[in-house]
Amino acid sequence: MIRFFVFSCWFFCFAYLYGQFPSDDTPLNEIRILASHNSYKKKPHHKVLRFLKKFQGRLGEQNNPDYIDYEHLPFSEQFNNYGIRGIELDVNYDPKGGHYKRRRVNLFLLGQRQRLKGGELKKPGFKILHISDVDFETNYLTLKSALNDLKTWSEAHSGHLPIYVNIEAKGSHPADESKSLKRLGFQTCIPFDSIAYVSLESEISSVLNPNQIYSPKHFRDTCLSLRSRINTLGWPTLKEARGKFIFVLEGSNQHVYKSFIDPLMFYYGDINDKNTAFLLRNDPVASSAEIHDLAKHFMIRTRSDSGTRESRENNYHTWESALKSHAQIISTDYYKADSRFSSYSVGFPNGLFELINP
Repeated sequence: MIRFFVFSCWFFCFAYLYGQFPSDDTPLNEIRILASHNSYKKKPHHKVLRFLKKFQGRLGEQNNPDYIDYEHLPFSEQFNNYGIRGIELDVNYDPKGGHYKRRRVNLFLLGQRQRLKGGELKKPGFKILHISDVDFETNYLTLKSALNDLKTWSEAHSGHLPIYVNIEAKGSHPADESKSLKRLGFQTCIPFDSIAYVSLESEISSVLNPNQIYSPKHFRDTCLSLRSRINTLGWPTLKEARGKFIFVLEGSNQHVYKSFIDPLMFYYGDINDKNTAFLLRNDPVASSAEIHDLAKHFMIRTRSDSGTRESRENNYHTWESALKSHAQIISTDYYKADSRFSSYSVGFPNGLFELINP
């Protein structure tokens, strides 16, 4: 760890002296950052994985338990030690509280508790978890706890590169797909509606100050839409977004949020939508040429790996395709190698960002 710290200090001093850091007038869409995928997640308990593997044939390839066998560090370690500047949060609506207080798969596992000690899951508010009743281990039980961690880090590192926060509004869990699981007490998702999205914005604003969030209103400036801003003034510069969080929405009933007059969050949309600035293209191998072209006008989020496959195979092909594509946000589960599988890990030479000029 000491060697890593000394090297990091040396490199960042060298980069600063020789102009490798982006200047304040660098457009945001020319700064490429590394993001983590399902950034809050811990590995499922080994008893859960072993139990799920018994039913792998019935679950189907899409629900292979191997795909959820990964974990992430707390945000401060991701940011400080691995240069992560984008995260993803799976947000589950729970307006009354208690909807996700049980971990139902533990009903079938000797010695595993269905309910956590403490009352955090019983309180109203958005919960952070991947798959209800199945993949629920997390560094942050609630959205508020995750936001407080982000706020603490940001205030200790003023002037940082903007942190992109991908908010996935969850719209489905196993009980939504299976009546049998629902009868066993597995929980369905509470769908997002306009009230849910108002509550989501309120919860974010209750933790972060307005000057900590870079919103579509800031992006538009004096223009009527995000697209007109891009076409007339170009992308905002780093100076406008330093030290801020940029929230980008994906997921359940997103069309409801698109009707908001003055939204707090951007969203992943369609190229024909005048208020779309961010696009999802998760397969850089199949979409490399398209991403390369779209990156001239949009901010593109893609992935370098998924489902633990690249780590198990020590395969860098998807990562290399993501780099060639000029996507500006590359999401990974492996900024840090998982030695159980291989030495596979990804990152930029200076550990923080890469400049591109689409």
